[in-house]
Amino acid sequence: MLLNVNPTRMELLKLKERYQLAKKGHKLLKEKLEGLMRNFLDIAGRFISERKSLDAEFIALQKEYYMAVSENSNEEIDALLQGGSYRITLNSTEKSVMNVRYPEFFVEEKGIPYAYPLTLTNALLDDSFDRMRKLLKKIVELSYIEEELYLVAKEIAKTRRRVNALEYIMIPDLEETIKYITNKLEEMDRENIARLLKIKDIIRSH
Repeated sequence: MLLNVNPTRMELLKLKERYQLAKKGHKLLKEKLEGLMRNFLDIAGRFISERKSLDAEFIALQKEYYMAVSENSNEEIDALLQGGSYRITLNSTEKSVMNVRYPEFFVEEKGIPYAYPLTLTNALLDDSFDRMRKLLKKIVELSYIEEELYLVAKEIAKTRRRVNALEYIMIPDLEETIKYITNKLEEMDRENIARLLKIKDIIRSH
C-alpha cells in the first residue's frame, strides 16, 4: 500500500532512511526471536523434566505418608504439629534474560522443623515430614520456572507480531512507495527534458 507522502526528492530520501532502519530493525528482531525460541525450548525442557520428577516424588510421598500415619489418629498428628517454631517465608528476586524480566522465588526456613520428641513417632513419619519440606522447595522452584516459561512465551508472541508487522506491512509499503516516487521523479525528469528540448527548438527556429 502506498504511503501518503508527496513524491519529492526530499521525501524519497526520508523514505529510504526509514526503509534501511526498518530492515535493520527487522534483522535484529528476527535474531531476538530466534534467541527467545531457543530459550523457550530450554526452559520448556527443564520444566517438563522437573514436573515429571515432582509428580513422581509427590505420589511416592503420599504413599509413604499414608503408611506412616496409619498407626496414628488425626488428633495425634495434629497434636504433633502444634506449637512448633518452624516457619517458612517465600521471597523473590527479579532476573532478566533477553530483556524478559521474571521473578525467581525461594523459600527461607526458620525455626526447628520438628517440635515433637522423635520417640513419639515412627521413622517413616519423620522421613515423610522431611520429604515434605524438600518437596515444598521443589514446588516453589517449579512455579518460577513455569512463570519464566509464560513470560518468555508472551515476549515471543510480542516480538513475532513486530517482526510480521515489519516484514509484511511496513517494509513492503516502503518499497512500493519508494518505487512509485522514483518512477514519478524519473517521469518528471523526462518531461522536463522534453520541455527544455522543445524550448530549445523554438529558440533555434527564431
